[in-house]
Amino acid sequence: MTESNAALERFPSIEHMVLLRVDDPQGHLRAVLPNLPPHADALRVLHGVQDRDGRIGAAEAKRGLEVLAKLRKDKGHPAAEVLLHAVAGKSHRLRVIASPVAGLLERIAQRKGSREDSEAFFDLLNAGDVRAAERVDGVWQPQPYVIDGILNYFAAHNSVRMGEDGWDKVPLKMAGASDAEFEAGGVRYAPGSRVRTGCYIGPGTVVMNQAFVNVGAWIAGDGVMVDVAARIASCAQIGKGVKFGGGSGIEGILEPAGRLPSIVEDRAKIGAMCEVAGIVCEGAVLASGVVMASGKKIFDEATGEIVPPLQLPVGDTVYHVPVIPAYRLAVGGSLLAESGKLATDAIILKPGDLRDTDTLKHFARQGILYQ
Repeated sequence: MTESNAALERFPSIEHMVLLRVDDPQGHLRAVLPNLPPHADALRVLHGVQDRDGRIGAAEAKRGLEVLAKLRKDKGHPAAEVLLHAVAGKSHRLRVIASPVAGLLERIAQRKGSREDSEAFFDLLNAGDVRAAERVDGVWQPQPYVIDGILNYFAAHNSVRMGEDGWDKVPLKMAGASDAEFEAGGVRYAPGSRVRTGCYIGPGTVVMNQAFVNVGAWIAGDGVMVDVAARIASCAQIGKGVKFGGGSGIEGILEPAGRLPSIVEDRAKIGAMCEVAGIVCEGAVLASGVVMASGKKIFDEATGEIVPPLQLPVGDTVYHVPVIPAYRLAVGGSLLAESGKLATDAIILKPGDLRDTDTLKHFARQGILYQ
């Protein structure tokens, strides 16, 4: 028996674990550790030193750090950071996401999952237990195994007849659901709405007629409105209380794995006939007809400067992700070239914070504030 195996002998198996979320004492997400080979041994240690409430005491944390040192995972690994905080008396809480199917995530990540594997993974997506992006330490991080799981599902299933006019691989999320299941979900599905399986729709969401929600999407609920003919595309992340105006859409992503999906944070409002690609931060508002796209300039009237996009590398490609700052109103507009002879389509951020009553009244009088 090797030293590493001996060090792990007293810790439980994690074969059914999919991932581990770590919250700080204030309830903020500090780490997401998927059960994949780079993390598996460290996850086993964390899982073994937690108490029944998912917390780790100082003495247990010290023992865990000793084991991580033997595994050579004590320098900079997120598990070591969690244990160091516990030693210092800042006890983080661990939340385990598990599946009845053992070894699920490793096969999914290799895109070698069976039909049973892919359906077990979609159960996790439907429950909201795994997401295409997680906000960790205040920063959105892509979770590539979700893309792998969706593509694995496509590969493991053949197209079949769905209804009178459908020929597809992915059924509707609520197909065949009972009245009791609709009631338990707490979501209003207006007649004619279409929501594919493999997405999460939180309680308190309204999905209106002809609206569409695609596989991998995650909608927090708690007052979300997806209005008539709006489109929530693959893997998009929608926060609490978001209003998505009629005919508007948000960009989806399925490849490459590791690319950040489009995100609309809590209480943001998207006007009618908008197109969203990138991140709309908390409480921001897009006036009707605004089109976000990679490479499109966002001009801040308050500062007279261009808001730089996030630059996110995936392999050899760098993606430029546009960002609408929190509690700002964005409208359509244009910017003149230096020559003054050519205008370029742009997004304009109007001055003022939308949490300010006078600012709200000013925009309402102008008739440009989507409510």
